[in-house]
Amino acid sequence: MVFGGQLLGRLHRTRLLGEAVRFMMVGGIATAVAFVLFNGLVHGFFTGAGPMNGQPIPAYIIANTVGMLISYELSRRWTFRHRTSDHADGGFTAYVVINAVTMLLPIGCLYVTRSVLGWDSAIADNLSANVVGVILGQIARFFLFRKFVFGRPIRYTEVYGSVEEEAAALSGAEGGAVVLATEQREPVIGSTDPATHDRAG
Repeated sequence: MVFGGQLLGRLHRTRLLGEAVRFMMVGGIATAVAFVLFNGLVHGFFTGAGPMNGQPIPAYIIANTVGMLISYELSRRWTFRHRTSDHADGGFTAYVVINAVTMLLPIGCLYVTRSVLGWDSAIADNLSANVVGVILGQIARFFLFRKFVFGRPIRYTEVYGSVEEEAAALSGAEGGAVVLATEQREPVIGSTDPATHDRAG
């Protein structure tokens, strides 16, 4: 039982780390798409004023809505592939709501630099919205998505026959070695297991 608990704890930590890394990669892809669209709409791809130069916040919303759709698909199919949603729509509505709320973080940063500080250069816009704002938004979204969108971990037995099999699948040879080591542990004195009595004898 102790070994099983330790193994489960290790699997949970490994899975959380994997989810965080995949989430950052997906966020990078979605942000890159939104970055290109935003700068095309506002700054004309740095060649001059874009068609929405005087409307940076609506342009930011449009660009990041496209990025959000890409992020949802990649998150559902890859980032949180070991988790599922209890929502009838696969968590899409909750995903959109969370994105809309957390989008206020980069929009707030963009508002401060544009309207409060009066900085309207491409560098200022991108640093405030696509660097500072995106970092804050990504941190908030990771934990909110994990809790409210893909909230239920898939049971081990839905994919694997046992915890040990999942450990072997996730850790490769190392996982197999751990399981093998437990099977070959020293016999316990006083054990009633005939196999251990044979080895002890």
